[in-house]
Amino acid sequence: MYPTQETLGNEQRQSLVVLLDPTSKRRHTVADSPQIDPEFKALIPPLSPSEFATLEASILEEGCRDPLVVWTEEKILIDGHNRYAICTAHSIPYQTVEKSFDSRNAVKVWMLLNQLGRRNLTSESVSYLRGTCYELAKQSHGGDRKSSGHFDHLKTEEKLGVQFKVSPKTIRRDAQFATAVDTLGSIGGNEMKWKILTRSAGLTKKEVLALANDARSRRAKVAQALQERCQTVEPENQPPIAHQLTLKCGSLVEVYAPDRPELHHRLGRIDSVGEKTATVWMQHVPTCTIQLHTFKHRALTVVPLESEPRLKQVCDRINRLFESGNLDPFEVEILNLLEQRVAHTPCEMQYLEQIETRYRTKEKGEGEGEGREGEGEKGRI
Repeated sequence: MYPTQETLGNEQRQSLVVLLDPTSKRRHTVADSPQIDPEFKALIPPLSPSEFATLEASILEEGCRDPLVVWTEEKILIDGHNRYAICTAHSIPYQTVEKSFDSRNAVKVWMLLNQLGRRNLTSESVSYLRGTCYELAKQSHGGDRKSSGHFDHLKTEEKLGVQFKVSPKTIRRDAQFATAVDTLGSIGGNEMKWKILTRSAGLTKKEVLALANDARSRRAKVAQALQERCQTVEPENQPPIAHQLTLKCGSLVEVYAPDRPELHHRLGRIDSVGEKTATVWMQHVPTCTIQLHTFKHRALTVVPLESEPRLKQVCDRINRLFESGNLDPFEVEILNLLEQRVAHTPCEMQYLEQIETRYRTKEKGEGEGEGREGEGEKGRI
């Protein structure tokens, strides 16, 4: 028997109770939580709303499986900032492991290498992380020491070139690009920096370098250029504008609702569109259920499904099942529920896989039946 929306929510809540078992090893609470260093946190590429929602749904269902990493000497969090935010928001226990470092620069280098080793990054992000590693390594070797500074710098770029399998010249170009990105980030904020690195700002490396060079003498003009070029940059205190014609049933939207922090900047799926308002399906995190909310059109910004590849893949799989036209009422109900969500738990993905398996089995059986009928016709002839 397939679950309904109510049983899905109950199952998730039941899993959460198990995860909060007080016998959990190395359990942490708010009282003994690690410190958050803004400079370290700024080194972590932010998750998209859909990625964050997926991580949140997974932790709510299965708990925080991967330990957070803490700097031993200072008790500062250096890996797992998103998991930490979710765990503290929902009082979910988590584990930590500690690593020892002799300086802040050493911590930063480890964090950057850690990101390079496990993230699906754009070429701009990779270049930025490598270039920042180079600048930090230069500082660790003494910066501008006259006696051996040039040798140290050359040795550093060669070492990083071998480590990343690129030429020393590429490392130097990476450093120039990283400096330019940081310059524009100082003008447009940390959000601007990551929009450049994820390509959502629409700026090429060449344009980034040129704008950073102009910023030395024409900072205000560069700030205006960033505002004009980067269509995704929102003016301060201004909500994103969504035209009514872009709002359609099933569209993925981001909500601007500063007076409702539990919904602000979260993703949802449009259920219906009226003359002035639209109703949106959104996940209610505390109860793991889907609820309908009403917003004015101007509070909604359509998010292209292509920008959330994991969600798009799930939607494509659901659409293929609907197009088959070979589903029973329970399966239709489950698919409708899954289609309302912007993040899916492992348990929900199992339901989808189960329906797909049943559909393939049914399709295979029908194909074999048609084959047998064909053979029977030939025999009679």
